[in-house]
Amino acid sequence: MYQINKVSGLTTIVSSFKGVETASLGFFLDVGSRFETKESKGIAHFLEHLLFKGSGKYSYKKIKQEIEGRGGALNAFTSHEITAYYAYFLKKNFDKTFDILFDMVCNPLLRDSDIEKERTVILEEIKMYNDLPSSRVQSLLESLIWPKHPLGEEVLGNPETVASIGRGDLKKFKERYYSPENIVFSFCGDIERDDLLERITGPIRSIPSGAAAKKSLSPKSLQGLNITVESKKLEQAYLCLGFRSLSYQSEFLLCGELVNVLLGANMSSRLFEEVREKRGLCYDISTDVRKYKDSGAFVVSLGLDKAKVLIALKAILEQLNKIRNIPVSKSELSRAKDFFLGQLAMLLERPQGRMFYLAENYLAQKKVKQYRQIQEEINRITPQDIQKIAALIIDQKNMALACIGDFDFNFKDKIYKTIVG
Repeated sequence: MYQINKVSGLTTIVSSFKGVETASLGFFLDVGSRFETKESKGIAHFLEHLLFKGSGKYSYKKIKQEIEGRGGALNAFTSHEITAYYAYFLKKNFDKTFDILFDMVCNPLLRDSDIEKERTVILEEIKMYNDLPSSRVQSLLESLIWPKHPLGEEVLGNPETVASIGRGDLKKFKERYYSPENIVFSFCGDIERDDLLERITGPIRSIPSGAAAKKSLSPKSLQGLNITVESKKLEQAYLCLGFRSLSYQSEFLLCGELVNVLLGANMSSRLFEEVREKRGLCYDISTDVRKYKDSGAFVVSLGLDKAKVLIALKAILEQLNKIRNIPVSKSELSRAKDFFLGQLAMLLERPQGRMFYLAENYLAQKKVKQYRQIQEEINRITPQDIQKIAALIIDQKNMALACIGDFDFNFKDKIYKTIVG
């Protein structure tokens, strides 16, 4: 499925994908917002924006035109632990696409004029997400699940820190972390590994080495029931509740994934069936797992009429207690396994999906499991395993809940009483 090599300290993961005209490549950096200082919150994301504003060989217009104008797509993201720059393209355009992304990552201009313009753009981005209640409520929840820890803080930073970041800070951050030791180059397409390595080795060897050590303490365990309610004039209310969950390193990670499928990952899940289909309380309800190297979270999210929040919360808690206390049937578990494995297979059968899978798993675990290995582990999971891991994750004594809506001042007390009885 893939081959891993080291080139001057940089990790390359190459997966030859026969018989397709498209390919995907990305530079994935082992650094994100959790490694920033308090004074520089948002700098990893700020730097990501600036890499699109021009490099030593390509203007910002050429960067877009040379990829999009050849039928490709270019993008990037910053998370708490990863920064990535990637492209999808026709395989015949590999050399040009690689050269553009390589020059962006290694030789950005970082001009003062671009920094000032992009600072304004990011400040508007922060406002945009704060004005989106579905996004805002997620941020509030994360601050409760990881209190006083970088995992609970905004990747974008805040207006005060973004306003203070200068060119010297950005240049220093790049020099500190954008080194071969922190980079994974992931490729998936119809090019043989030896041919690809021959084409990229020269440029990679030109990157200065010497990554700085990254420091971030593991979060302390979540203690107690943590609730926050933000009052805002809205047509709907937005509710998120979550629990500290499994990290990438957990031996029970795949079991946790199945708990997620059973509860809320699709329209056949228990929460969708109970809260939407049977009760008609919302348009959509879903669950999600957040995974980091040393922590994780299980989250339930929905939007609904404010008058129905407490009714929905009670129904959700009933389903969470049920999966803790009653073993899932073999037929329901079998469907959940098929769904998980089917989604994974479909991801891996697309070049871009496989590129992401390989890079993100390697960065998190320093290894990548083959599909067959995952399939074997999934098939060994029993109803008793599901009940055990659900009980480990879902503990209402250590739960976080965030809610946004047009509520009165004592709504937080009503939520508390609904949870504790």
